Amino acid sequence: MENPPESVPIDHAESIVNALGDGAYVLDADRNRVFVNDRLREVTGFDEAVLHAKHPERLVAEGRWSEEAGERYRTAVERVLGAEADDERVQLTTTLDDGSDVTTETRLTPIERGGAVVGAVGVIRDVTARVEREREPERLNERLERLAGFISHDLRNPLSVARGYVDLARETGDTKQLAAAESAFGRIESMIDEALVMARDPDAIETEDAAVDLADLAADCLGSGDFGEIPAGADLVVADAGAVTGDPTLLRRAVGNLIGNAFEYGGDAPTVRVGVDDRGLYVADDGPGLSDDERDRAELTDFGVSPGGGTGIGLAIVERVAVAHGWTLEVDESPEGGFRATLVGAEPTG
Repeated sequence: MENPPESVPIDHAESIVNALGDGAYVLDADRNRVFVNDRLREVTGFDEAVLHAKHPERLVAEGRWSEEAGERYRTAVERVLGAEADDERVQLTTTLDDGSDVTTETRLTPIERGGAVVGAVGVIRDVTARVEREREPERLNERLERLAGFISHDLRNPLSVARGYVDLARETGDTKQLAAAESAFGRIESMIDEALVMARDPDAIETEDAAVDLADLAADCLGSGDFGEIPAGADLVVADAGAVTGDPTLLRRAVGNLIGNAFEYGGDAPTVRVGVDDRGLYVADDGPGLSDDERDRAELTDFGVSPGGGTGIGLAIVERVAVAHGWTLEVDESPEGGFRATLVGAEPTG
């Protein structure tokens, strides 16, 4: 929108704003929205009380803007209302009525009457797609750095194990040592596959919809040898038999990581349950569970970062698989007081 003509009164500004295709509004000198156009109502879904209140205070109080965003907006609009600037632009992230977030750029220009600023016009442009494109190189660099850290650190242990067994077989001529080396190489291959999943953007991961039988999936995980030494007395139970719809390979990665975590952290002889209920596909154990602080850290686990050591990508892999399917990962307490991870949104077939 071009700057409003000099000495445009508020009522005339309302007519201009109402004709715009973008979301737009008129502020009075006290930062109250006195007029909003239909496009702004349509996009935000906000009720009239929010749309016409004093800003940014009302939007911050409603949780639509962060405190920091509110302060940036207040600074920009007060510069316009104080005749310190005739064109201010501020980029904000707004939580809409449907719960989604949108990044916008608001252009603020003054409304003058008799040489004095009596209000301002705000025109809003959705720049979410542009911001996402601008951030993509940064995200790619982050993924590459995490991948490099994973390869340089976490692959060293199984690689050293494999090399040790190969050297031992060479020195002794005992080829039985090669079985252990082969197992280590298998683990390396699995870790590389996981790293490749983590290195890609979830939106770029292709998924295949198929019926995945949970009993067969659990048996494959148990027989894979991925978990190392399983605690004596530990048990794996398919509590709610059936199948779910999802990508077989990705689900194998996710469920395998969850079962491995349960065996490792579920106590001396954990019972690990796999099933699907009205919330989704879950893996739960009857171990000590997590404290609130540990649960918060687990939910924040990122590629190459692990609260309890290990490869550092277990829960991150699970979350990436969930996002690729359009699901979410929820971490909470199992009915037995242990740890439960749920792929919310995974549905049983049939």
